[in-house]
Amino acid sequence: MNKTELHPEPLIERQSNEGFNIDYKRVLYRALHYWYIVVISIGVALVIAFLNNRYSTRIYPVTASVIVKEEGDISGAELIYNNPLLNVKRNYLNETYIIKSYPLVQRVVEDLNFDVAFFREGNILTTEAYDDLPIEAIPVRDSVSRNTRFYFVALNAREFELKTGDEEDLQTKKFHFDDTISFKGFRGVFRVKTPETLEAIFNEHLIFTYTLPMSMASRYIRDLGVNWAEEGAGVLNLSITGSNPKKEKDFLTGLIAHYQKSDLDKKNQTASRTVDFISEQLEGISDSLRQVERQLQHFKGKNVMTDLSEEALRLYEKIEVVEAQKAELIIRKNYYKYLIDYIQQNENLDQIILPTSVGITDPILSDLVSKMTGIQMEIKMLRKKDNPIVQDAIKGISEMKRDIVESVRNQESTDDIKLQYLDRQIKAAEKELGYLPVTERALVSIQRNYSLMENLYIFLLQKRSEAAISQASNTSDIVLVNPPIAGGPIAPKAATNYAFAFSLGLILPLLIFGLFEVLDNRIQSREDIEKHTTIPFIGGVGHKKGRDNLAVFNQPKSLIAESFRALRSNLHYFIGQRDKSIFLITSSISGEGKTFTSINLASVLALSGKRVLIVGADMRKPKLFGDFNLNNNTGLSTYLAGLGSFKEVLQKTPYENLDLITGGPVPPNPSELLLTPRMDSFIKEAKELYDCIIIDTPPLAIVTDAFALSRYADHTLFLVRQNYTPKDLLKTVQDFYASSKLQRISIVLNDIYRSGPGYGYGYGYGYGYGYGYGYGYIKGEKNGGGYYTE
Repeated sequence: MNKTELHPEPLIERQSNEGFNIDYKRVLYRALHYWYIVVISIGVALVIAFLNNRYSTRIYPVTASVIVKEEGDISGAELIYNNPLLNVKRNYLNETYIIKSYPLVQRVVEDLNFDVAFFREGNILTTEAYDDLPIEAIPVRDSVSRNTRFYFVALNAREFELKTGDEEDLQTKKFHFDDTISFKGFRGVFRVKTPETLEAIFNEHLIFTYTLPMSMASRYIRDLGVNWAEEGAGVLNLSITGSNPKKEKDFLTGLIAHYQKSDLDKKNQTASRTVDFISEQLEGISDSLRQVERQLQHFKGKNVMTDLSEEALRLYEKIEVVEAQKAELIIRKNYYKYLIDYIQQNENLDQIILPTSVGITDPILSDLVSKMTGIQMEIKMLRKKDNPIVQDAIKGISEMKRDIVESVRNQESTDDIKLQYLDRQIKAAEKELGYLPVTERALVSIQRNYSLMENLYIFLLQKRSEAAISQASNTSDIVLVNPPIAGGPIAPKAATNYAFAFSLGLILPLLIFGLFEVLDNRIQSREDIEKHTTIPFIGGVGHKKGRDNLAVFNQPKSLIAESFRALRSNLHYFIGQRDKSIFLITSSISGEGKTFTSINLASVLALSGKRVLIVGADMRKPKLFGDFNLNNNTGLSTYLAGLGSFKEVLQKTPYENLDLITGGPVPPNPSELLLTPRMDSFIKEAKELYDCIIIDTPPLAIVTDAFALSRYADHTLFLVRQNYTPKDLLKTVQDFYASSKLQRISIVLNDIYRSGPGYGYGYGYGYGYGYGYGYGYIKGEKNGGGYYTE
């Protein structure tokens, strides 16, 4: 630095450029300085990660996949109604909702008895004892049951004990195996599966829990993953995770089995209803057929005539064909009436008999009815009416009802025309029968009735047979591809946990150090000084160990001594070559090292051959004399009060070229004494005898003595102490400097015991202003032991 740089850029401008920031180098240095805290933090974090990995419940994935086969080509109903639930081809939304529906999952939970569970309680972990105990619990599921938890203890081969409550309110009750019991919201039976191994759990306290099936179903629905392997591929992937892979495999196996059964039941339901419906019709027709058959036998037995004439046979066959057609139309008409009445009077539309069951082959009507019953069943499975797909489906069913009624009305109109035509044909044939003999005419009439009943009977038998064959040949469209397979544990993730723990253990102390950096209001470095003041920085002094203030004389090759030599060089740079110099040593508050700095700066100046006088101007707390083993009987206060001459208050130190005038006895008015003409005389006499005068003053933030003496100083050294001086006090000094109350001033950072990035100020000693000092000459002494360097 050159002399023109004594007044840097204005502080306000510099602070506005800086804004709020954290000195990351200093945070890093704190971490390096307190490395053991970082190591401990990382160690503790890794130990916690180890315990977590060791004692956390291991979670295993179980996966399976099924193929959902498509159901055929696009129908007319699908072309009319564009809704996910109305498509002939299965839609992934349907299947994923159905397989995760509450009724389906709840049936699986109840079938596998997953609403009851036994647990073994360890010192740290509590694990489920699934399928490895000689006992089992079979719940009675009713409205009285509720979620419950208690201890189960097998006492012997016949008895067990249930306990609930805490130590203060412990409730215990004994029961017998295979008896239906009721205890604390649980109703059911505990039974022994394997008596030969029951003894192994005698007196072992097992935790027993009963969870309502709906609640347990909610847990499995939440954890169950259902997704399509590939869009349009028809392969549905199922996955679930849990602490017991065998239990989760059993769940997926049961879920797939119930899913297949549900799909097959939906298919068989139509055929089963058709068989039941036709069987009821056959019972009625069978009675009529037997009655006509008896009538025909009676007529033939009473009359000799056994065969019809050729003409009568011709007319009979003609009428038989027409009446067969009429019978089919009557069946259709009856079905149409049944269908309209059913959809208008019932909400449970999945019980409708399909048109094809009674020989109606209209494809549009058949598709509409089939889709409507299928949608109704799926709505029941999905359950939640607030589901947008369900709401669209309900709206679609209403539209389909209107279209079914319209379609039926049109068919009825067409069939009425056909019936009228057939009735005319029958009447024409009956007119021709009028020309036949009475006996033959009666025989034809009976045979007509018998043939009609027989044809109806055969027709219905055929339809029932077709429905039964359809029911027997139905297979589920859900095909198991990959059975449930358990994978390796996915949690806890040891490597991830260790990496996270290491990162957290490293970052946490850094964050704390950063927080300390933000909240720290004490001067730590040259950067702190330059952020808060424009006063030039002249150098730093390292940390002193021990109570000896004569560091330069007693350890001339130490780091402390070298720092004062560097300070001496920098002072010469500031003030230039002068024969006589007066240096004022001050600070803002007590304890910042003014006396220590005054003694050792005077020492290095004396060692350079200059005659040096130390003046203890702090007359309130004089203490310079103690370091030189001198007395404080006389001093500056004595001279200024006119009670002694300069020579009388002057004391020689044991060191060459170094004399001392202490503060002297504490006067009642030290500030006023400094303003008397005697002070001018004192400075004049001192300058005549000494090359350098070091004036040790009181703190200027406490008293004004330093201002009174600053007019004599060629240069003022303002001391701040690392990790001691508040940053706010620099603002006061900056104000004094900016208002010219303090001139020819520079700042010294004292007691530097932190070294490294963020705390150093140079690259060794003796290289000019502001570069501090480096290693000394004492063997084994280095930075990091309390002295500053960079």
